[in-house]
Amino acid sequence: MLNVMLVDDDYPVLEFLSQSVPWESLHMRVQGVFESGVKALDAAKVSAPDILITDIGMPHMNGLELIAKMKEACPPLKVVILSCHDDFNYAQQAVKLHVNDYILKEKMEIEDIVQLLRKFADQLEETQTASRKVQRLQQITKESRLAIRSQFLQTLLYHPLLFPEQLTEQAREYGIELAHSGYLPVLCFIDRFVETHRRFVSKDNLIFAVENVMEELICESDGMVIFRPSPEHLLLLFPVKTVKLSTVGLSEAEETLRKIQLSLHQYLRVRVTFLIGRHGQDIQSLKERISELLEGAEEARFYAGSGVIARYSRVAYTAEDLFTYYSTALEELKQVVLEQAADRVDAVTGKWTGVIIQQRYHPRMVKEWFLKMMLDLQLKFKSLQHFQSGYSLEVLHQSILEAETIEQLREMIISLLHRTFSVMEHIYKQPQRKEIAEAQLYVLRSVNRRITQEEVAEYLHLNPSYFSRLFKRETGENFVEFVTRTKMEKAKELIDQTDITVAELAELLGYDNKSYFLKCFKNYSGLTPGEYAGKIQRNTSSKAK
Repeated sequence: MLNVMLVDDDYPVLEFLSQSVPWESLHMRVQGVFESGVKALDAAKVSAPDILITDIGMPHMNGLELIAKMKEACPPLKVVILSCHDDFNYAQQAVKLHVNDYILKEKMEIEDIVQLLRKFADQLEETQTASRKVQRLQQITKESRLAIRSQFLQTLLYHPLLFPEQLTEQAREYGIELAHSGYLPVLCFIDRFVETHRRFVSKDNLIFAVENVMEELICESDGMVIFRPSPEHLLLLFPVKTVKLSTVGLSEAEETLRKIQLSLHQYLRVRVTFLIGRHGQDIQSLKERISELLEGAEEARFYAGSGVIARYSRVAYTAEDLFTYYSTALEELKQVVLEQAADRVDAVTGKWTGVIIQQRYHPRMVKEWFLKMMLDLQLKFKSLQHFQSGYSLEVLHQSILEAETIEQLREMIISLLHRTFSVMEHIYKQPQRKEIAEAQLYVLRSVNRRITQEEVAEYLHLNPSYFSRLFKRETGENFVEFVTRTKMEKAKELIDQTDITVAELAELLGYDNKSYFLKCFKNYSGLTPGEYAGKIQRNTSSKAK
């Protein structure tokens, strides 16, 4: 749809054109009708038209002045002059302004104007088609250049450096002047990549858009070179004079990186993180520095955070096992969910991420720790009949493993817990199950002591016999079976996670008689606690292999 602007201080002419020309059938719309050249120019600054039809003689700004200013801002503009002046001087000025046609009002016919507009439409379509072809060729050229450049990077990183002089010369072809300066390798991460690339339809579109914005700033950074080492990252080589490789050189690099961050957020609404590696001053050291950065930056970023510009250094991870805290953390989160304590979620998750940050556990271990915790919470609450998770196991697994930073991982856990709250709240609010849900929660909270049917019935203000029949009817199992099942599941959990003895296990679950506990466990699982522990160890060993 082409936009047309009508300008004439003779309102009947404007009305005639607006109503007589079949705009829709021409695939055009009247963008604006103006009796003043000044007002028309102001409107054109906001949204430029494709076609201008204007009078010449108007107060404050005549048609020729209007055409000159609008043509300056938009050269492809098609212009028709409608005038009462059959004057050679006006026609001569119109030619100089590249006016497309000059029509005298006294000879104006709608058929002629429609024919002229159709011709303009065809010309504009040809121009736009040609422009799109040029843009596409430019894009193909740029993509090819980037692909060739990336191939050079692959050669540099993953092939033996047998002829350093030849590779140094080749590097010059890509703007890397190692004879005059050293280079700081900088790895660019697009924050929340999975969420962000969906806005751009594909990963390639996102990376290409980011590259374009960066290249606009390259001329200001005196020789910065961009590579794409992977489909999700960009590598910047920032030139720094050898004599300035101290604080001054790094400050200049950081200043340019901040400009890039601001531009990407302003134009694309994309946030990025930069990790700056150590400089290389020849082809050999540059190869080593880039390799060092690419190998360790993904893990280093986990603790560096999002939207930052940080110096890369290899993280020294603790040798301690995070899973020693697992049972305690799981119990705390389980109680938060059971009690619907939304106000404690931030504190509990903050406490454990704080421990992780302080000790510096390996990101892979941290993700596995939280993933197992979320899966175990889901399994625990399945003991409440009809419990449905608010998320699929596949999505949960993928989401946690894709977390880029510890802060993002914590946000995911908080979100998952709040979604669990909504499911639990739905269970609590079911009128026909209110007493049963409360009884089940009572047992889950008191699993570490002896629980009787009479005790729970009294808690619910129900007759014990009525409570027993109600529980059986609603759940399909009697209350004692539910208590035993809950305690045995807890026993298996403790065996999985600790080296607890059978006597300690029985005591922790409220059994005064160790033999009775062994009998219950054997009836429930088909194994003794010792046999069950051995089976778990064998399974763990086979998975490790």
